[in-house]
Amino acid sequence: MKPIVCALLLCLFSGVVHAGDDGPQRNLVSLAVSASEEVASDLLVVRMMVLHEAAKQATTADRVNDDMAWALATARAVAGIKAQTLDYRTTPVYEDRQIRAWRTQQSLRLESADTTALTALLGTLQERLAIESIGYEISPALREAIEQRLIDSAIAAFRGRASQVARAFGRADYGIVNVNVGTSGYRPPPPVAYAGRALAMKAEVADPSIAGGEQTVTVDVNGTIELGGD
Repeated sequence: MKPIVCALLLCLFSGVVHAGDDGPQRNLVSLAVSASEEVASDLLVVRMMVLHEAAKQATTADRVNDDMAWALATARAVAGIKAQTLDYRTTPVYEDRQIRAWRTQQSLRLESADTTALTALLGTLQERLAIESIGYEISPALREAIEQRLIDSAIAAFRGRASQVARAFGRADYGIVNVNVGTSGYRPPPPVAYAGRALAMKAEVADPSIAGGEQTVTVDVNGTIELGGD
C-alpha cells in the first residue's frame, strides 16, 4: 500500500542566534511531516487461563500444574506457535473471615502467524483451559520493514516541503538546523475479552471464528530549517 504523507508548517520566525553580541540573524522555519501506511495484522495473539479451586492449596496447585504442562506440550507440538506461561498465583477464598478454599490460576500466551494452526489448537486446549482474550498484532519483523520504508518516505517529504517553503519565501536554498525522526500511531488493538467464559471449559469445544484487520503504522519527521540567501 502506498504511504500517506502529511505535512505541516509549524512556524516561521526570525531570531538572533550568535556566539557573541554581533552574530548573524537567522530566518528559521519549523516543519513537521508524517508518513502512514495501513498494514494488515499478521500475528494472532491469544491468552488462555486455567483455574482450579479446592479446600487444600496443594490440590489446586497440582491441578493447575498438570493442566498447564499438558497445554504447553500440546502447543509446542504444533510448528510455528510460540507459547509462554504468565501470572501464576494462588489466593485464599474467604467466608465469614475464614479461609474456606484456595484458588490457583495461571495464564498462557500463544502467538503465531499461522492463524489456521493456532485456531485449531485453541479448539483442543479449550478442553482444559479457557480463553481470556484474542487479538491481532503486527509482528516485529513486519513493523520494522514498514517503518524503514516509511522513514524514507517521510524524510523525502520533509526535504520536499523544506524546498517548497524556501521557494515560497523567495530563497535559493535552505539548511537543516535540526531534525527528529520517530514512530507513532501503532497501538495493538484491544483484544476481545472472554472473561465471562473463563470457567466454561467443556470436553468438546468448536474452533473459534477469528478475523484480522488493518492497523496504522506512522513515522514522524520534524525539525527546523534555516532559509538561505535570496
